[in-house]
Amino acid sequence: MKKAECKKSIKKQVITCAVLAASLLLPISTSAASAPYTLYQVGSTADKATSTSFGQVYMGGSTDVDEAFKWMIQKANGGDFLVIRATGTDAYNSYIYDLAKSMGKPLNSVSTIVVNDLIRAGSDSSLIDKINKAEGIFFAGGNQADYVDFLKGSPALTALNNRINQGIPFGGTSAGTMIQGDHIYDSISAGATTLDSKTALNNPYSSLISFTDYLIQTPHNNSVQTDTHFEQRDRMGRFLTFLARNIQDGEETGTSAKGIAVNEQSALLVEKDGSAKVVTQPGSTNAAVYLAKTNMAPTTCVSGQPLTFNNISIYKLFNGSTFNLSTWAGSGGLAYTLNVNGGVITSSTGKVYGGNQP
Repeated sequence: MKKAECKKSIKKQVITCAVLAASLLLPISTSAASAPYTLYQVGSTADKATSTSFGQVYMGGSTDVDEAFKWMIQKANGGDFLVIRATGTDAYNSYIYDLAKSMGKPLNSVSTIVVNDLIRAGSDSSLIDKINKAEGIFFAGGNQADYVDFLKGSPALTALNNRINQGIPFGGTSAGTMIQGDHIYDSISAGATTLDSKTALNNPYSSLISFTDYLIQTPHNNSVQTDTHFEQRDRMGRFLTFLARNIQDGEETGTSAKGIAVNEQSALLVEKDGSAKVVTQPGSTNAAVYLAKTNMAPTTCVSGQPLTFNNISIYKLFNGSTFNLSTWAGSGGLAYTLNVNGGVITSSTGKVYGGNQP
């Protein structure tokens, strides 16, 4: 080899080594043309199994609630944290990873999977392996129809439910909360149209309303219907319509239907024994969580006619309020009753959303 060529080769090797060294400090992104998902990761690429404790997070959307993630991080106990989403970026990686470090509870890794082929991803062995090795799993916001398409009837759903049963912390925000109940307003028939309360109350069998039942299984989501961005988007009417439909369609009895509805920047943290508390993001407006239970079947819940549905018990939780999903009783919140007659909601407090903390 000529001297000039030798120098050129050495220089190239030095540059290559420098690039490789620098890459170890950067987040890892993995994608292939045929892959049904894109993986982003920070932290160690080697798996680390840790002992975990179960917890479930129902978050209402908009700005994330730091205290909810801190709670999940504690329960993940230094393991590998996985975020699943159908759209968006890897922004959660650095947020969760840095939050864990600031707590003195560093995680081994934080990964984000962005699913770009909803059907194939549900059977992808490498994605399922990531679920099986995760010590915490969180579903980001987006469109719950995507998550239903991805999970329904898939090996990925089996793996997810197995990990939940094995006691990892699990949760989601917005669409990631919408999929957590026994009964899911799946948004599939609505497509790009947003279902509002007026439409739902005026016709409980609107073509915009479709459900998927019994997807994700957790210790205390039996008979539960969820909703998010709740007071901010005035969703009480559609929420009550969902509960009525759960009964009318034969999925629940008149006294068994339950619901969890979460305002933005609010989260309900549920322990394995069913005890729960509300945490909110500092500076949030109208932060609250609503627990609903029916006491009778709807009087009128048919296609083309306004809903009539009475005596629905509501318990509104504020920051620091507690609730037990096993006994369906709370402390520090506001209890009131809602009625719907001819599609019009009335409240025992005079306010559909109850009012302020007593």
